[in-house]
Amino acid sequence: MNRLHLSAALLCLFTLAASAQNPTKWSFTATDAGNCQADLVLTGALEEGWCTYSQFLESEDGPVATSLTFNQGDHFKLIGKAVESGEIVKAHDPVFLMTLTKFKHKAIFTQKIEVLDPSKPITGYITYMVCNDEMCLPPREVPFSFTAPALKGCNTKH
Repeated sequence: MNRLHLSAALLCLFTLAASAQNPTKWSFTATDAGNCQADLVLTGALEEGWCTYSQFLESEDGPVATSLTFNQGDHFKLIGKAVESGEIVKAHDPVFLMTLTKFKHKAIFTQKIEVLDPSKPITGYITYMVCNDEMCLPPREVPFSFTAPALKGCNTKH
């Protein structure tokens, strides 16, 4: 019976340690893109050895693809899909045993928007998953809020 308790305690500790681990730090900035538009930039800094995945994965059998969810409103309009940049690598993934597009060290997602009312924040969340060469952590949702930048020569309602 003592071994069963010890095993259960170790499993609980491992689960708590894995769920408390957060190898990604996110930052959010907005810049004027001209023509009453702004670029919303979501930057993930990944600890050494960890990676996160593209929005555009070719297979649903692998990791959870990164996704951006915006709380829609009449104060902005999305223009296209978010563009990816940062340290992008397309390589064999040892956890999923397939070739995947992933980010190491830095993941950047830039979403262009048309600003209709800069007085209201643009909110939503990013969903992402991180893995190292041995394991993956459960997907996370991180909320974001952007304030539209000062837009030069743009007549938006206030």
